[in-house]
Amino acid sequence: MFVLLPFLLLACKEEENIVGADLQPNSEKYQLQFTDTSSINAYSVIDTIATGQMNLNLLGFVADPIFGKSQVGICSQFRLSVTALDFGQEAVLDSIVLTLSYEGYFGDTLKPFIIRVYELDEGIDENKTYYNTSLLAYKPTNLTAATDYYCYPTPQTINKADTVSKKPVLRIPLQNTFGTQKFIEKSNTTELENNENFLKYFKGLYIVAEGVGENGSIIYVNMLNPLSNLTLYYHNKEKNALKHSFVVNDKAMRFTTINHFNYADADGSLKKQLIDKDYSETEEKLFVQASGGVKTIVEFPYIKEMFKDKKVVINKAELVIQRYGDDYTFFYQPPALDLYYKKDMSLTTAYYLPDYKLGAAYFGGDYNTSKKEYRFRITQYIQNLIMNDTLKAYPLHLVVKGAATKANRLIFYGTNPATYENRLRLEITYVYIDN
Repeated sequence: MFVLLPFLLLACKEEENIVGADLQPNSEKYQLQFTDTSSINAYSVIDTIATGQMNLNLLGFVADPIFGKSQVGICSQFRLSVTALDFGQEAVLDSIVLTLSYEGYFGDTLKPFIIRVYELDEGIDENKTYYNTSLLAYKPTNLTAATDYYCYPTPQTINKADTVSKKPVLRIPLQNTFGTQKFIEKSNTTELENNENFLKYFKGLYIVAEGVGENGSIIYVNMLNPLSNLTLYYHNKEKNALKHSFVVNDKAMRFTTINHFNYADADGSLKKQLIDKDYSETEEKLFVQASGGVKTIVEFPYIKEMFKDKKVVINKAELVIQRYGDDYTFFYQPPALDLYYKKDMSLTTAYYLPDYKLGAAYFGGDYNTSKKEYRFRITQYIQNLIMNDTLKAYPLHLVVKGAATKANRLIFYGTNPATYENRLRLEITYVYIDN
């Protein structure tokens, strides 16, 4: 194998090459060496992510002592479940209820948040990409029956109906005048004839939270769960106890909209990096936040120079991220991080590192509860940078995995903190190969 290695090293140019991945030399001639002192540049920046058509949407309000305030809402269409909708003669609305099924949460569920509901005044375009910063025009009237609808999330509660366990839901009564004028009075008209007409007439709802005091929470809403719908309860001349639901299915357009208030109430070190572009404190701590919040840019500026004009096989290269601090009572760290690169810093295509193609177990990124750290194995990526003089070392983007459907955040040690052993570092095990 080692007779062939020099030729392989010279021939390998493609990113997918796996030479050097966790090799174990048998000969004493090839001595494994280790370093964790290669230079790293890192700084945190505001992130923007697409939030349309995700499996979960976010809803809530948090006042985080480190990341500041975040207000989260949902813009969603609702569709007809039948054509030519007719409520019958002399139909009268009894109530109208917006129901949201949710799966999990982030934050302090003992503190409520207020939900407000508005009718969209602008349609959701199926050909457009919507981001966490997107927001459509909506009508000014809050449609909740109560002026303030307080949400107390109970993520551990399971509702039971007909002996079948169901996930927890929010049932938000809306104003009867809205239900009557918008739907009941349009019975058997062209507006309710089909979904094409209906979506032009009723563009959807903007559901948003407002904060109440400190902490707060964000829930993960499953808009595609059949329990998530807009239901009219009514009676007509012939029958009582009737109902009809406007549904959210896979054809219904929806997205999460998030306001971080430009991090006005964030930790001073975080504000310096995000707002002032002052990176003087990045040696001590860095940040990532889901929900289109914060990512950290990581660069290895001298990795090519480190092994310049040398034939080297990288046995293992791991990027190590150590959690900073211990106060994660409510605002806990993400279960996993992600790592990729872009060929520019704009909203263009992201590229995974070649190590990612070997599977999640190999690539890593999961939180280690005992060590309070995350590790990414980027052996092939580092090997390729060293082998290929023309391969550009694009900055890496460190983010929360599944950031569009999560709200977790993380503070982690920077590149040269007071507790040096916890620093952001690249651990490399390697061997030099003679000609």
